Amino acid sequence: MSSPSAPFPRWRLFLTVWLVYTLFATTNVVRELYLAIALGGSGTVRVDPYLGLHGDLFEIPGRGSYINSNPGASMVGAIPYALVVRPVIALATRLKPEIARPKPPAAYDDPRPNRTRFMNAARARGLDIVLGLAALGTAATVMAPLGAMAAVLVALFLRARLNDDRQALWLALIFAFATPTWFRAAFLNQNAIVAHLVLVAWILKLGLTPRAPGAAPPSSNPVVIGLLMGFAMVVDYSAIPFVLVFGLWILADAWRRGGPMIALREGAIYCGGVIATVSLLFVYQWTAFGHPVWPAQRYMPPTVYSVRGWFGFTAPTRELLWGNLFDLRYGLFIFSPLLLAAFAAPFVRTRSRVWSPSSGELAWIACAFAGLLVFSSANQFANLQWNTGVRYMVPLVPLLFLAAVPGLAALPRAVRWALVGVSALITTAVSMYREDVPTSLRLVAEDGPTLPVLVVLEKMASGYEFGLPPGAFWIVAAVLALVLILIWRPYLRQAAR
Repeated sequence: MSSPSAPFPRWRLFLTVWLVYTLFATTNVVRELYLAIALGGSGTVRVDPYLGLHGDLFEIPGRGSYINSNPGASMVGAIPYALVVRPVIALATRLKPEIARPKPPAAYDDPRPNRTRFMNAARARGLDIVLGLAALGTAATVMAPLGAMAAVLVALFLRARLNDDRQALWLALIFAFATPTWFRAAFLNQNAIVAHLVLVAWILKLGLTPRAPGAAPPSSNPVVIGLLMGFAMVVDYSAIPFVLVFGLWILADAWRRGGPMIALREGAIYCGGVIATVSLLFVYQWTAFGHPVWPAQRYMPPTVYSVRGWFGFTAPTRELLWGNLFDLRYGLFIFSPLLLAAFAAPFVRTRSRVWSPSSGELAWIACAFAGLLVFSSANQFANLQWNTGVRYMVPLVPLLFLAAVPGLAALPRAVRWALVGVSALITTAVSMYREDVPTSLRLVAEDGPTLPVLVVLEKMASGYEFGLPPGAFWIVAAVLALVLILIWRPYLRQAAR
């Protein structure tokens, strides 16, 4: 139970998650990073200097080069890039000018030839180390703190409902380190950012203080939720199902509370919030492509998936309906089996000894689950997840985790911790090696634990003059353990009184 001598350790939790996520950042240079660098470094939406480095960068004759993606994640990343990351890179290049100089081709020890081609294309322009530092910097200043914030919000939300600091803290740590939230925090990623926005909208909708059973739903800040969901669409179109679900939820609760006029008013306020932020997308598209409505997919060169259906959208396919959930390479429940406990929530809700989402809340989670699954299974670009791991279903993770809480509590202790342990092991392995689940587990068993940066450095060692000290991972792990002891020791002493 809560202890008056030990205030809830929100900042300790934040620092813990932020430190671990930062250490497991990668040098993956994704398309969103190029626009973040352009916005944060030059204030432009054009990515001309990087054309040819990524398949999702394309040129419009007479207009310049752009990314084939929504700009929201890049907009988020541009601010810390401009304030923190860019000055650090500038200092590094002043101290060691050779960092930014062109370099001859080198070998990259990986069976995928595209990775070698990218490295040598970047080396030829003197961008290899610069882009790697930018990727690490934005992961540390954007994705890691957002993931840490999400863990704290989960902890505070559950603490208010469980009235138990220890249980809320453990559940928040499970959320942070046994779900794909960790895996997707390693580089600038739009799917994880949408997940964080969904979590904040959920908490704003329900509040941190639970209402009495049977009480009318409160007014739920429809304008703020609308602003969040509108910006989620600026980040990625996979937010569309959540925009609809939150909008219908606000309408239904407002109707129950005050009838059709209140529902009409709050619905209009919500739509106004959505429009206010989604207009950023229209402004971006107008600036980049000369038309506010048409997305980047209309202008990019045809690909094997973009020519299917409407810019890559077809009827949902059976392969993706199954694969998005259970494919060994990218299935949501393969990457985090504990989320399957969410499906037990309707059956154990009234018997659970811990807080459970209400039947209405579970219904809205089910709607979001069905909506995103159908959306992601209609998007033929989801077939590319074999190369990136779980991605398209990641925005559901916070809601499924909260729904899984009563299901986990209803399991026998040994089964519950086995499920959590397996999920944590999988999440740790894929966060280390960033391969599919079987391959990552095999590499951990054969080669031992590591960090993503160490994996990359070992593969590219032939082209750079550096050496890794023996046991580099264990040195980093020991330092991290010492720092975490210093962070948590005062709290544990207070809690033990």
